[in-house]
This record gives sequence, structure tokens and C-alpha cells, in this order.
Amino acid sequence: MLFEIISDHVDFMFTDVEEIGSSDVSICVNRIIRDYAPLTENFASVPTRQVIRRMVNTALNSLDDLHECQLLEYASC
Repeated sequence: MLFEIISDHVDFMFTDVEEIGSSDVSICVNRIIRDYAPLTENFASVPTRQVIRRMVNTALNSLDDLHECQLLEYASC
């Protein structure tokens, strides 16, 4: 469930942007926590902000890799 929430937020917030700042990542992390926390039985079971930030950064790297692959595909057409 958490991975889907992260993926949805990263796709929504960062798919069409050229530059991503640390405040943008912080906003994304806050939104993820806001959406994920009510789905848990205990707020303490929500991963720390640092862990979620790492997960968001990993998702952003994957998004960058996907974007680069798409650009190479378009260039070869």
C-alpha cells in the first residue's frame, strides 16, 4: 500500500517538471504521510520521514531512468 501511495504521488508531482527542489520532495513526503497514516492501525507504525524521503528519492531516480529511455526511443524513431 505504501509503495502505491509513493508511486502515485511521485508520478503526480514530478512527471512533467524540469527541476525538483528539496522543498518539493518535502511536500511530497508530507502528502504521503498524510495519506498513509490513516490507513495504519497505529501512527507509530508509519515509517519515519527519513525512510519515506529515501523511498521518494528512489522513485524519482526510477522516473528519471524511464524518462531517459523514452527520450532515446523518441530519438531513434
